[in-house]
Amino acid sequence: MFIIRYSKPINLRRKRDVVPKIEREEECFDCEPGGIEDDFCLPDTCPERIIQPQFPSATSSFPPEQLEVIDACIEEANELLLTLGLQQEEDGEVGEDDVLLQNLNTLKGQMVEVIISCTEEDIESEETLTCENQFEKVCGKFIYSGIDFIILHTKDDETVWIPFAKIRWMIQKEQEEVLNEDQPLLNIDPCLRREITFNFGQIVPKSPFLLKLFFPLQLSFLLKSFIDCDLCVKTFDNKETQGTLVKVSERSLLIETPRKKKGIDFEKICFIKMKQPEITSLKC
Repeated sequence: MFIIRYSKPINLRRKRDVVPKIEREEECFDCEPGGIEDDFCLPDTCPERIIQPQFPSATSSFPPEQLEVIDACIEEANELLLTLGLQQEEDGEVGEDDVLLQNLNTLKGQMVEVIISCTEEDIESEETLTCENQFEKVCGKFIYSGIDFIILHTKDDETVWIPFAKIRWMIQKEQEEVLNEDQPLLNIDPCLRREITFNFGQIVPKSPFLLKLFFPLQLSFLLKSFIDCDLCVKTFDNKETQGTLVKVSERSLLIETPRKKKGIDFEKICFIKMKQPEITSLKC
């Protein structure tokens, strides 16, 4: 890319001034500009520019008449798809899981109170919500919603992982100040920001932390990132198991306690507690 600048100022009042010489200066946008803080890991020197031949090319290999017919078919298909999508929204045919995830995303950064069922019986009656022996309440800041679980950040600086199947009620708490949603990528390493920008498909799948920022994940998948981390699991028998996570499968997890190793099925888990630093840095 070239920019044009004048080597001398133009004085329009003097007719005898020589027409100013126009200089072309090649500007490298991959170099770090002077006086500006580098937050994109820009190289110190401009890369060697390889001059490539430039040839005009057509927008399509089809003849103009055939291309016009194809464009008309594509436009008609797009209109049909848009109409079907609007009909599904009007008829209420949107999947329940999609609606649930959309509603949960609006709660991020808000204080909520979650009532959790810690019994094996699937109690559906709302009247039983007053029975404190069968339910537990957890209050905290809503920080993440996965495919089958949510994560709250409590005032004790812990994260509570709650499966969808165990949630019986969720109440948004009134708060004086609106808590803005965290922006964990705001102050990341400049080189990581550059890699995410130019190599998104190669970088994000390698990091569960980045994956959970861009996509909803399953509980079992995200827990695999916390192998060798300490956690506490409460089960339906009203018992809490504290230990180190050593293995995670699709149906269960394995915890090593000072006495023995204990396997716990996900169906029997009421909730999981973990210290806050693990969820932010994926380190114990």
